[in-house]
Amino acid sequence: MIAKENPTIDFSNYVVKGALRNYAYDGQSESSRAQYIFDLYSLSDKKDKIRKAILKGLANEQEDTWSLTHLFDLAKLFAQQGDQEMKNAIYDRFCNNPIEGSDWVGYSEILELDGLQGLIYIAEKFGKFIEQNPDDWQDDWILRYFQEENPDLEVTKVLDNLAKENKHIRMYLDNIKRTKESQEKHKTKPIIYKDIIDEVLNSKPYLSFKRRHDLTESEIKIIAQRLVKEKHKKAQEKLLFVFTYH
Repeated sequence: MIAKENPTIDFSNYVVKGALRNYAYDGQSESSRAQYIFDLYSLSDKKDKIRKAILKGLANEQEDTWSLTHLFDLAKLFAQQGDQEMKNAIYDRFCNNPIEGSDWVGYSEILELDGLQGLIYIAEKFGKFIEQNPDDWQDDWILRYFQEENPDLEVTKVLDNLAKENKHIRMYLDNIKRTKESQEKHKTKPIIYKDIIDEVLNSKPYLSFKRRHDLTESEIKIIAQRLVKEKHKKAQEKLLFVFTYH
């Protein structure tokens, strides 16, 4: 509103600042600011300056994962308006000099822009990365996400067929398979408790997040009755903790 009401004022330095850094307090849980920045860009007389800063930021950001996700999201809006250079920049940056632990950043923008062809690119790019970094590991969450969004496609079957001729897609799929096998091997066996009181008093943490919400009326009543009688402070705390949720 301020930018619209003051068209003669140059806000471009502030727009660039907001484009290059995600100012959310919690970048993982707060919604995207990209559309907001894009709207400010659209009002500006310094479009070329802002656009060049975004291209440079997308290519060079190495410090902050959430600023990089913000830049990818912003670049996607340009690409959806037909900006081919910005689209190329998204593809060029994906899995290229990734921030440690954040090699996934950019996958959703590629999938939104190009669907199955984007997924094929992602699989091949990860395969090339794995070839250079054999200790890297990948799980199947990107494939599962895409399958859920595209229930009419047989995603795994499509990639399996391509993997017969494409070694990098095969390396990606083989890596996922090894990761899943390793996870199964190290999966913790569930603990069997005698009853609900035993579970509350001996769970670490007190109760798993899911169980806190899934207690039955009779279980809650049993816990309440035990709480009234309980004399030990530590046990009282564990029993009382259940009533944060009930």
